[in-house]
Amino acid sequence: MGFIMKDMKIIFLLILALFLGISPLVGIYTDYLWFDMIGYTSVFTTILQWKLIAIIPGFIIAFLFLYINAKFARDSIDKILTEKNITSEKVDSQIILVSIVAVSFIFGLIFSGNWKTILLYFNSTSFGLEDPILMNDIGFYVFQLPFLHMIRGVFLGLTILSLILVLALYFYRLEPLFSSDKIEIEDSEEPYFLNQSIDLKQIMDKLPTKVLVHISAILAFLFALIAFGFFLERYEILFSQQGVVAGAGYTAVNVSLPIFTILTVLSVLTSIALLANVKLKNIKIPFVAIALIALFIVASSFVPGVYQQFKVEPTEIQLEEPYLEYNINYTRTAYGLSDIEEKPFKANMNLTSSELEDNSEVIDNIRIWDRRALEQTYKQLQQIRTYYTFNDVDTDRYHVEDGYKQYMISARELDTSRLSPEAKTWVNEKLVYTHGYGMVMNPVSTKTEDGRPELVLQDIPPRGEFEVDSPGIYYGEINRDYNIVNTGKDEFDYPKQGQNVFTQYEGKSGILLDSFVKQLIFAYTFSEPNFILSQYIDDESRLLYRQQIEDRAQEIAPFLEYDNDPYPVIHEGKVYWIMDAYTTANKYPYSETYYGAQFNGINYIRNSVKVVVDAYDGTVDFYMIEDEPVVNTYSKIFPDLFKSFDEMPQGLQKHIRYPKNFFKVQMDLYENYHMKSAQEFYNKEDSWQIPREVYRGSSIEMEPYYMVTKLPDDGGLEYVLLQPFTPRNRENMIAWIAARCDKPNYGQLKHYELPKGELVYGPTQIESRIDQDPDISQQLTLWGQSGSRVIRGNLLVVPIGNSILYSEPLFISAEQSEIPELRRVVVSSGQRVVMGEDLKESLQMLVEGRVDREEGTDQPEVSQTSRELAQKALDHYNQAREYLKEGNWTGYGEEIDQMEDVLNQLSQSLAEDNSTATE
Repeated sequence: MGFIMKDMKIIFLLILALFLGISPLVGIYTDYLWFDMIGYTSVFTTILQWKLIAIIPGFIIAFLFLYINAKFARDSIDKILTEKNITSEKVDSQIILVSIVAVSFIFGLIFSGNWKTILLYFNSTSFGLEDPILMNDIGFYVFQLPFLHMIRGVFLGLTILSLILVLALYFYRLEPLFSSDKIEIEDSEEPYFLNQSIDLKQIMDKLPTKVLVHISAILAFLFALIAFGFFLERYEILFSQQGVVAGAGYTAVNVSLPIFTILTVLSVLTSIALLANVKLKNIKIPFVAIALIALFIVASSFVPGVYQQFKVEPTEIQLEEPYLEYNINYTRTAYGLSDIEEKPFKANMNLTSSELEDNSEVIDNIRIWDRRALEQTYKQLQQIRTYYTFNDVDTDRYHVEDGYKQYMISARELDTSRLSPEAKTWVNEKLVYTHGYGMVMNPVSTKTEDGRPELVLQDIPPRGEFEVDSPGIYYGEINRDYNIVNTGKDEFDYPKQGQNVFTQYEGKSGILLDSFVKQLIFAYTFSEPNFILSQYIDDESRLLYRQQIEDRAQEIAPFLEYDNDPYPVIHEGKVYWIMDAYTTANKYPYSETYYGAQFNGINYIRNSVKVVVDAYDGTVDFYMIEDEPVVNTYSKIFPDLFKSFDEMPQGLQKHIRYPKNFFKVQMDLYENYHMKSAQEFYNKEDSWQIPREVYRGSSIEMEPYYMVTKLPDDGGLEYVLLQPFTPRNRENMIAWIAARCDKPNYGQLKHYELPKGELVYGPTQIESRIDQDPDISQQLTLWGQSGSRVIRGNLLVVPIGNSILYSEPLFISAEQSEIPELRRVVVSSGQRVVMGEDLKESLQMLVEGRVDREEGTDQPEVSQTSRELAQKALDHYNQAREYLKEGNWTGYGEEIDQMEDVLNQLSQSLAEDNSTATE
């Protein structure tokens, strides 16, 4: 029985070792199949090659370093014990060797994990700009400094491990050497031993020369690495984020930098002293050197602070001025803010009808749909089936017969988690329900009479003003494990008149499951035996996985940062996704570090790449849109990865846009970095902030937004991303920044500054004016008390000629059903605030004080009598609700009767208003 149990344990261990060993190989093989399928085999092999190659030097360096030290220690111990005729228990050299091999392999893996750092070092590109203190190219800090830190860290770890290893060997094996120092003392019971007092000089004299040489050499190398660390710290001060300067300030340059230089020299001298001490055997020499290093380290922790407080702060602006200028200039360059074109914008607070006529194309593109409210509307009206969903709603523009138009757009994706419980089988989730279907679009500035979007693309199959010949959405924003297509089971395509239409995948994407080995491997990978058991899978079947587009791009190019808001585009009857990718760094001298929701701890960023993904066949293309050092370095490493932007189809080029998340980073920094004067920057005299708006009853930060407009003095209609600003701790608007999205001006930033001596209302002030308007607040109160929820959409600041127009949509949503309906549009030119049923009516009321409901028919604003009657009816209604809460049914009935009388009077008054308009 014991033998059987032993055999079972061996079998279990063999199986465990087999699976633990096979997993990485299976992962490499499946990744190779996936990369080969998608056309980026060279990227996969380059990364894998350098990961494997990096293991070898990492392993060899660690093995030689540890083995040489262990062997020298073992040979020295044997010779010392032989010379002293001392017998001692030997340590099994095989155990030491196996341990060294294991540790070396771990170091090899750690070294391999730094493949990106290694490749960037060997392929680094010059930035063409030097730091102002140490005069190194920026490329040295971005590409080479991390590599130097890595090399130092590897050798420092190996040196410490070696020191621990040899000290353990020496103390364990040479312990008998010091036993002669014990004096036996006898008393009446048992003898015991007492160690004689030995000072450090006696220890040094007694310590064998070979041991002293070995330990001194290791310590010397250790202090050489410490010296190298202090030397590298000289560069790190250029990234300091302390004090008023982002980067090295006056104290860092004049105190910290010399201290690190001195520490470097002292550490080198200590290293030399340790080597020299092999002959001198004077314990004081290394200890004095170490004490001096410790003294300077302690001094470096408080001396700069004391110097800053007593020397710098009393005249801070004078001493820090040149460093603040470095900070401003290098931060603006690092974040792409150095080329912003600044222009004055003298806002006219009286918007005129002639300005509206001259800018009719801009008016036709003012967005009145809030993407957050519209997403719920899409889901309720166009989801069609429970297993479909709209992940989010985006905005984009198209050239159509009516001109340049902006649209709200969303893809109808499949979410199998929404299938009914009884339908959640493996066959349904993986073979049948494989893709979403179609798109939904509506113009940004129009609505139906009942407050719904005027859909120009809708339903299943898609119908409308845009042709979608290939509506299948196999790749999108929804995350799915995998799907298998071209199986013996037809795929569900779309529902039609109570029946379902089925299809077979016609694309070339996916890994062919054309062998039993592949089916077996993927069964192991996904822990799913149906890969080999299912009769539906044959040699023509294809495995689709990594269908979430961000994960798909991330797998191909993990060294890029990806935008979290890709958007769909219709081009030549097909659906594509466009996603922005970024190159970032955190070692840009004198640049302020940014901490945000998507980007954290960076101080350099560029939107260098546009990624295009085919929603049907999953093809991924990376287009370089900017010539900058980081992406150029990656293009050297992966020459087959990036394509020139000119290779992007012209139809898709028309849909690129300046990314909102990138713009958000820039604008967060521009709050202070629009100030170019060091004096002004230091005092924060003209600091800005991003204004706030109201959404669902809460005050939130105003997002940048896309719009079709005409920039002042810049010609025709174009697509821009706009962000207003207000002065810090004030609510009036001070400037607005536009990022241009259309070729050939793509990427240009325009700064329009308003006169500082004039009041131009900011978004928060307009929100307050909306709240204070009696007609609007009364209507909002009525809606809110009738069982509906009022949703205030995005407040937009729209430059119209030399004027500023503010617009905000108002949505009504029933508490029982989340279908927001667009009921009113509020507009303002600053002087007046009006509310109409749609944008056209609101603008007409704003500039003319009347509304043309039909051709030749005018309607004036509601008379004062009608307004007073409406308020009176509202008062009776509020009192009735109070009586209802108290259970006073008599009072409730009386108030309802009085409200009815007032409403009848209101109806008569409104009829008189209408008759007056027709006279």
